[in-house]
This record gives sequence, structure tokens and C-alpha cells, in this order.
Amino acid sequence: MLVNVRRIGLGLTATVLFGLGVLDLVQHYGTKPVFAMVLSAVRVAPLFFYRRWPVEAWVTVLSAVAVTASVTAPVSPSEPWPWSITNVMAVTAIAGLVASLGRRNLSLTMFGVLAGTYLVLAFWPHGGDQWAIGVVVVVTSGIAMIVGDFVHGRRKMAAELAEERQVSASERELRSVVEERARIARELHDVVAHHMSMITVQAETARFRHKDLPEPAIAEFTEIARVARTSLSELRGLLSALRDDGADPNRTPQPTLADLPALVDRIKAAGTPVTLTLAANTDDLPQVMQLAVYRIVQEGLSNVVRHAGSARTWVNITQTEKTLEIEVTNERPNTPQPPSDGRGNGLVGLRERTTLLGGTFQVDQPEGGWRLRAVLPL
Repeated sequence: MLVNVRRIGLGLTATVLFGLGVLDLVQHYGTKPVFAMVLSAVRVAPLFFYRRWPVEAWVTVLSAVAVTASVTAPVSPSEPWPWSITNVMAVTAIAGLVASLGRRNLSLTMFGVLAGTYLVLAFWPHGGDQWAIGVVVVVTSGIAMIVGDFVHGRRKMAAELAEERQVSASERELRSVVEERARIARELHDVVAHHMSMITVQAETARFRHKDLPEPAIAEFTEIARVARTSLSELRGLLSALRDDGADPNRTPQPTLADLPALVDRIKAAGTPVTLTLAANTDDLPQVMQLAVYRIVQEGLSNVVRHAGSARTWVNITQTEKTLEIEVTNERPNTPQPPSDGRGNGLVGLRERTTLLGGTFQVDQPEGGWRLRAVLPL
């Protein structure tokens, strides 16, 4: 988009300079129209290749100005020569454009060339207007270079700021993924630790619950209990490494699908009408999956409260032979809500949680509302 705008702007500038140059040479310098068109075309040609060849652009425009001055003569002694008005405009345009590329050394060099040329022409025995038009050339070119250098600085600053924002967004998303993985690991610890504890207890009490066990079986149960205790200890050690220093561990039981009605009731109490549809025969689902479903619904309803206010919301949990589908959908809010600042970690965490379970996660906006959908394989 910006490239097209720049090209259009250069095309319009070149067209204006070309037309004014032809009129100026024909009316004030008695140049034939065809020859005037050729000279004007050469003066505006650098506008189309100054980005790729800035030095050549400067040489071309100055050469065109010199040729124009050498082959033309003013009709009236009051006309400026050799710096015609269109010559000044062509030099000023190239001065500003090249300076906008950040070629400060080249701009300073060419400014010195222009100033030196002015000093020479100031003593040219042609008329009293040479001093004034020379000052105009040097001043306008200098101003154009300053403006071009300022534009380059602003453009560079904007590019660096955009890059910094992109890097910050990537780091923020990566941090969200890491935090969500740590949270999942802590939740899995609660689930796995329960089962490992049951294995340990059953293995250690097998000799007492089953009489007349042979010694090899007793030894095997003892070894199973030892391995289970060691695994549980290592699991707790990994969990302590994932938990932030000074963070209080969550001692409450991890939620399941049976806790969804209570969650929905809390959201209703906050002023958001929610309709929950829960598939039957979901109590026997693995605890890890039930926990994931609860977190997905919890984050979806939290987003509704934050960004949709009192919009009607539907939570649908359906089960097929191979998948469990979760949808949280809200209608268009009655009153406009402030947009998200993009710093939330909720959707990033849900996508990571769903991906780790081998599922898919997507969000869209049907009819101006918002829909969160996750599909988990059974």
C-alpha cells in the first residue's frame, strides 16, 4: 500500500515538473517544444531511479541543469539564468528525496557542490538576478535535505518501533505458552499423584489383604510400591522446578465437568445469562480431559464477561464416538465494549492446552458475536 502511494506521488510530481518545465522553456527561453520536452524529461527522469542509484540521480539532474543552461537563453534579461525556476524545482526535489534515503554524507557533499556552484555563478557577468536566484537554490535545497533527513529518521524510528512491538508480542506469546504448560503440569501432577498414591497403597497392602501370597509375589509388590514412591517423589521435584519461587501451591481439588454448573451459576450472578448444555455419560471421561474442558469453558465465559457484558451466552458440550466438542458462543453485545489490548494470555493458553491433548482450537465471530470452539479426541 505504501509503495503504491509513493509511486503515485512520484508520478504526479514528475508529471507536474515535466509540464512546468516544457512551458517554462518554451515561453521564457524560446526553446522549441520538442527540444523542451526532451530537456524536461531528462530533468525529471531521476525521480524514478533515485532510490536505487542516488549518486547517478544527482549527477543526472545536475547534468540536465547544466545542459539546459548551456543550450538555452532567456527571452528577457529579467529571466533567471542558468538557474531557471524549473531547474530549481528539479534540484530541490532530488535533494529532498535522496536525503529521505538516509544518505546524509551524499546529501552534504551535493550541498557543498551546489554552494560552490552558487559562488561561481554569483560572479557570472549576466545580470543582477544571479545572486538572488543562487541564494534560492542553496536555501531551498538545504531545506529539502533537512526535511528529507527528518522523514528518514521518523521512518526508521517507526520501523524499529514496529519491530520491537512484534518482538514483544512474540515474547509475550511464548511466555504465555510456557506459563500455561507449567500450569498444565501442576494440574497433571494432582491427577497423576492421586493414581500413583493408589498404586503405592495397593502394592504395599497386598500382602495383608491377600493371605498366603508366595514370596516372589510379595517381593514384586514391594518393588512396585518402591518404584511408585520414587516416581511420585520425582514428579513432585519436577513440579517444584516449574512453580515460581514464593508461589503458594494450590491445595484445592482440580475441577471436573461436575463443577461446570456451579461455574455457570457464578457467571449468571455476575449479570451474564448463560445456557449450559452438557452431554450425558461424561462422568467417566479421563480427569485430565475433564479438567481441560473446565478450563476452556472458564476462559470462554471470562472473555464474555470482560468483552461482551450481559450478552446472552451458550455453552454446548457434545460427545461423539471419537471426539468431545466444546463451544462457548455469545451474541452481539448490546453496548459497545472496549477492545482487547492484545495482552491477554487466555486464548494462547487454551490453544496450547488443546494442542497438547491432540485437539484443535479456533475462534470466530458469527453475526457480530464471538465463538470459541475446541475439539478434543477421546
